[in-house]
Amino acid sequence: MKIRHWITAGCLALTAGLPLRAQEETPPCTSYLFAFFSNNSPYGEQVRYAVSNDGFNYTSLNQGRPVVASDTIALKKSIRDPYITRGQDGKTFYMVLTDMRSDEGWQSNDGLILMKSTDLIHWQHTAIDFPDRFPELPGFDRANLHAVWAPQLIWDKEAGRYMIYYSIGRHDWEYPTDDPNFKQPHFKLFYSYVNDDFTDITTPKLLFDFGTAAIDGDIIYNPKTQEYVLFFKDEGRSVLNKGFRTRQGVMRATSKRLTGPYDIEWHHVQKEGQYPVEGSSVFPLIGSDEYVLMYDCYAQGFYQFCKSNDLKHFTFVQNTKTQGDFTPRHGSVVHITQAERERLEAWSALSITVNDLRTRPVPTLTLKQLEQRPALLAKAQQVLSTTADKAALQKMTKEIRNFK
Repeated sequence: MKIRHWITAGCLALTAGLPLRAQEETPPCTSYLFAFFSNNSPYGEQVRYAVSNDGFNYTSLNQGRPVVASDTIALKKSIRDPYITRGQDGKTFYMVLTDMRSDEGWQSNDGLILMKSTDLIHWQHTAIDFPDRFPELPGFDRANLHAVWAPQLIWDKEAGRYMIYYSIGRHDWEYPTDDPNFKQPHFKLFYSYVNDDFTDITTPKLLFDFGTAAIDGDIIYNPKTQEYVLFFKDEGRSVLNKGFRTRQGVMRATSKRLTGPYDIEWHHVQKEGQYPVEGSSVFPLIGSDEYVLMYDCYAQGFYQFCKSNDLKHFTFVQNTKTQGDFTPRHGSVVHITQAERERLEAWSALSITVNDLRTRPVPTLTLKQLEQRPALLAKAQQVLSTTADKAALQKMTKEIRNFK
């Protein structure tokens, strides 16, 4: 099933595959945009944004409220694990997400979402339900499919197409654990290619089988070693896998080809500690040859940041607390330009101002304001839904603030 509607990396470094003219016309990036969901409630399972100057410390946009409403894009009316990236043309953004509502259970998810935008505010989207989309695939029927989790996207230079990869769990892949009464779902990484208009994917193919459960794959190309590096989480209860004791940590595997095979390195790369981590994401620092590895320490109340200049050896930088209106869960980071940031901040300012007017107590309004408020809110909502022009957004914000 496909449901499609319209809704509301250093830039130069990430456009290395573009023609010279396109690279010259791409403005430099100055900030980091973090896309994430917030918690396991339906309100938390929506796309949120935060911005940063340094890649480690973030400030939420829209006071931590959603920037894309899940009930407009997801079959499950909730989303998780947003992955955002800038396209090869330097101006189009893509986001892929898990179509899931956790309060329906961890075995209730059968699909993912594709999104495309040129302004980071208004998005084309397609929801893909795997049992309906691929009825010919044995074992991918609704009764046997356990979950489709954490999609991510990368440009395949050999194929000249975007490759989407994700974790698949099936009930017929379960394996025993140290507890004789418990079997662990065996997640494997699969991949597909996305069509040109970003509305459909090809038949899933196996990308990586860890031997036990592996989820949250994140692939980045290392130009120094000319190889692809796959970061992933060893999922589930602790078991022995080829003599290695898994414990829900971040691991690394490498390959000379994007589609594998990948050679596994049998150790964890996160900072030493016995707490579980997930949702790793790697991105380059702007104006540097260093990379940031971040991951969700979901039981500890912080995101952990490390950095590396070789994508192999990482040094701890900081734990960024998840508190107030910044409570990220499994998300990703993309580089943005100053103009893109200012546009997002203008949209955020208007959205906050609209919310303030909408929730303003009646006793604080005159009779005239009470009569005029619905029309002003409708006008402002129309601006939010249809434009990404900074001047228009700022003009509407000023009009509401001057409302008397």
